[in-house]
Amino acid sequence: MMQSRSQATLSYRPQANGQQERSVKTVMQSVCVYAEDPLQQDWDEIAEKLIFAINNSRDGTRKETPFYLVHGWDAQSTLKAIPSSLKRGSERQSDALVWRREVNRQQEIALSKAKEYQTTDKARRAKEHNETLGRKEKESLPSLSGEVDPNETPPRSLFAPGSRVWLYIERVKPGLTKKLAHRWHGPFRIKKKVEEFAYELELPNRSGYSFYPVVHVSRLKAVSEFGDRPKVRLAPEVDEESRVDFGEELLPEDSWEPDHPSGEYEVETILDDRTPLSTRTNRAVREFKVKWVGYEEPTWEPAANLSCGGLLYDYLRQKRSDRRLQMAQTADEE
Repeated sequence: MMQSRSQATLSYRPQANGQQERSVKTVMQSVCVYAEDPLQQDWDEIAEKLIFAINNSRDGTRKETPFYLVHGWDAQSTLKAIPSSLKRGSERQSDALVWRREVNRQQEIALSKAKEYQTTDKARRAKEHNETLGRKEKESLPSLSGEVDPNETPPRSLFAPGSRVWLYIERVKPGLTKKLAHRWHGPFRIKKKVEEFAYELELPNRSGYSFYPVVHVSRLKAVSEFGDRPKVRLAPEVDEESRVDFGEELLPEDSWEPDHPSGEYEVETILDDRTPLSTRTNRAVREFKVKWVGYEEPTWEPAANLSCGGLLYDYLRQKRSDRRLQMAQTADEE
């Protein structure tokens, strides 16, 4: 009657389909959480496991998993598949079958408990968040009426001086994509309130950030301090000079000395690295050329065999600096 017709949603236009857009956002958020490489080169290693987890997650609308809706049966994980590979026969096989079934039972109990605790905690946090957010918004907003009550207290700020916040920075490093980049930086401390919706942040000298410290409130997000946890106050008062913010990236080096157990060697320095192709998994495994304390000949070791986080971090950071310098020199020569 109205001469309307349906048109299929294009695959490269997810904005026309709200459900597809929500799915894409979920995938991108999951990749950002599990991608550990600063250069964003390891996202493909978790893509297969991530897709399996998403396809086997129960959908809130259809009350079934996407895998079941497409194939008509639920996908089996490794734990659920191993009991079917054994049959009752000898005593050894029967014991293995009982053990594997017990592992599956314990996994189901753990998943049900985790789901129960997650649902309860979500409801509690949502209730506390809504109550706190409403109160703060009412206190921060000015009165809508033109009359000013002399006895009325001024509205309080959303962020108190000294509180920690996350700062949203739109730009990312050259060569990186915004979809996989973490754009909430910090945490920073509020120095003072400049205007009604503007705050000035404290910038440590060794933080590596260079921007105008006065930012709008829309780019700030409070750090969860977990106020319901018990706290022990070590000092009654701490002056401004003695206050120190302990941040992992701001510390110059590791301040602890690990005690090496028997059979563990101490790394003196890291000389070089390479990425040979593993013959077992057909996947590139990065190896490092390590000089050990008390030994003259260096050896090639994978990253899993090393327990020197500080030396490895310094080596990778120096290599990135040398690579950027080499690229700049090459560009100048051209």
